[in-house]
Amino acid sequence: MSTPVKIGDALPRREDRRLLTGQGQYVGDLPEPGTFHLAFVRSPHAHARITNMRLDDALHAPGVMAVWDAAVLNMPPLPSFSMGGRFAPTPQPALADGRVLFVGQPVAAVLADSRYRAEDAAELVDVSYEPRTPTVDPRRPDAGPPLHGDSNVIGETVLRHGDGRAALGAAAHVVSVNLRLGRVVGNPMEPRAVLVFVDESSGRLEVRAATQGVFGLRRSLSEWLGLDEGKVHVLVPDIGGGFGLKNRLYPEDAIAAAMALRLRVPVRWTGDRQEEFLATNQERDQYHEASLGLDEDGRIVAIVVDYIQDGGAFCAAAAIPFGTTAISVPGPYRIPHLEVHGTLVATNKVPVGPYRGAGRPQGNFVMERLLDAAADTLGLDRLEIRARNLIRPQDLPYETPSRIRYDHGDFPAILERTASAVDYAHFRERQAAARASGRLLGLGIVDYVELSAGGGFEDAVYRLLPDGLVEVSSGSSSQGQGHETAFAQIVSERLGLPLQQIVIREGDTGRVSRGVGTFGSRSMTIAGNALAVGAEKFKAVVLERAAVRLEAAVEDLVYEAGAVSVAGVPRRHITLADLSKSDGEPITATGSFTSSGQEYGFGAHAVTVEVDSGTGLVRLLDYVVCHDGGRTVNPLLADGQTIGGTVQGLGTVLYEELAIDDAGQPQNASLMDYLMPAATDMPRFTILQQDYPSTGNPEGFKGLAEGGTIPPMAAVLSAVEDAFYPERPRLHTIPLNPESLAAAGDGPAVRA
Repeated sequence: MSTPVKIGDALPRREDRRLLTGQGQYVGDLPEPGTFHLAFVRSPHAHARITNMRLDDALHAPGVMAVWDAAVLNMPPLPSFSMGGRFAPTPQPALADGRVLFVGQPVAAVLADSRYRAEDAAELVDVSYEPRTPTVDPRRPDAGPPLHGDSNVIGETVLRHGDGRAALGAAAHVVSVNLRLGRVVGNPMEPRAVLVFVDESSGRLEVRAATQGVFGLRRSLSEWLGLDEGKVHVLVPDIGGGFGLKNRLYPEDAIAAAMALRLRVPVRWTGDRQEEFLATNQERDQYHEASLGLDEDGRIVAIVVDYIQDGGAFCAAAAIPFGTTAISVPGPYRIPHLEVHGTLVATNKVPVGPYRGAGRPQGNFVMERLLDAAADTLGLDRLEIRARNLIRPQDLPYETPSRIRYDHGDFPAILERTASAVDYAHFRERQAAARASGRLLGLGIVDYVELSAGGGFEDAVYRLLPDGLVEVSSGSSSQGQGHETAFAQIVSERLGLPLQQIVIREGDTGRVSRGVGTFGSRSMTIAGNALAVGAEKFKAVVLERAAVRLEAAVEDLVYEAGAVSVAGVPRRHITLADLSKSDGEPITATGSFTSSGQEYGFGAHAVTVEVDSGTGLVRLLDYVVCHDGGRTVNPLLADGQTIGGTVQGLGTVLYEELAIDDAGQPQNASLMDYLMPAATDMPRFTILQQDYPSTGNPEGFKGLAEGGTIPPMAAVLSAVEDAFYPERPRLHTIPLNPESLAAAGDGPAVRA
């Protein structure tokens, strides 16, 4: 495209040709002569004491350079996210030191001249264990001995607004639900990977990692290794998915860095699929007891929620979905009184950490399930009970019980548009006609709010390259969102340049001096605003340099479409290509933006399902999403992110759960046994956009990459219940499967 593009243009991703033709370059593709490869010995026990470990046979195996256990490593626990004073610390060693706390925890590391030899040698490490009683069910935190400190109850969170319990006791109607959300595995296409070596000329530790936050990884590695941050350079190549999982310092990263630093050889670790199941953070895994009080007209009086979060063996990262669950419960509804109490429990499982949505789906699930139960109890239509309780435009600005300020948007309008798109008014007629032919159809419709970009900053560095190309660098790291295209659109509109004149660089601490990274639906809001600020600063520097070349005052110059001319004398001009050939310092500029607080988008999802009355299988038919993404930079990419997030939410509700037995042993830790949605399982999607630009940042941007993940769980359960209308079963456990549907008491076995 030889002409500039604008924010709002629906452009295909320009990175797709490279990625789809096999020209992408991931950590595993990066060449580095003389690289040694890491393999790990992992615990087969959920909880055990290490009584003996023999490394000699592995150390003398062909091609092996080093074999380390905790004693050889001799380093403190890894730095971790601080959970604050309400939480007990759960320090995680890079290699298990004397005991193991989950199946898959690394106990020894083997470095060899090939991955094959490293794996073979790892099998020669002889480890003796004394098994201990594991804690598997977070509702029974004292089933086994404490993992950290004096108790497996690690901490709590409390959110109060008004007097929830007293108001609940005085309500005209009270409905209660017990909810269970299973544990899911993120499974990005590319497993975690890292390559580390020392640049002997500079003494700098060079890290190539599949990470969502280069600055956080640099900070954690520097702290753990005792290095100045300037001595650690982190660069991210292409990343095959992240979903929040690739945003922390894992033991494998730390060991690779320590070995490269001590042994002065390049060290590579590329995780395999089983290691994704056994060693990468997981999520969801909650239990809720929730009650909703209503007045005689079906308006909310109070909500009280008590929930338990399984945090896994090391709970620091679990604090994020744990806390976000509580603040996500209110959603877009008017709630006079609220009390949410959460308990975080350490168990002998893989640690929990943020996974796409990071607590927002859980909070939404509680709210929407309560509303469905209340509607059925009071004999109200499920759409009507939502409409009665939504925050209305005339209520704005409105501060939620979570202290989130809503100051723009129209929640009822989006719900109405969604209902219209599925012809909600005539659905009962369609349902009756289908039932007459032996088909069970159901419709679920739910609301949601997507909290995003909760603070922080980003920089954007502009640099004029030879031939007039403009390079723009950001600390963000795209994992499939399409930053290379969307970021370039912002630059193109601001500088009036065609896309081919713009080069986007990401994820390199050598190009940008500071930043935070890509998570929490923050990149477009924060990095996007930094790009806009940087473009104006870049134009100002260009005008200053052009003034010297044109022998004119800056105020007499006009910048337009990559050229500077003297006002009124268009023939006196100079292009960016001309300026790039100038002697002296390169033309550079840095734009910065700091978020002042939480952004929010919102929307509604509606899904139509068919339930097989004989088998209990659920078939997804049509799925409508009406969402607000603020000022949308690229509608095509926004739709792709929304559909992708929705598919992940559908995976959570219908397919995915890591089953773990009473001994803490995963039962389906491979893609042969762990069910994930396929393209053929998915419904027909209709995406409706109704944007309300944010008032919280100059560009009006919002996050939207996690919005699709939030409502599907509640929407699908609502639709499946509705398939048995008017006597709906009660479904409160996900993933939903034929067995749990039958066990609900009104399942297909009863109705067949």
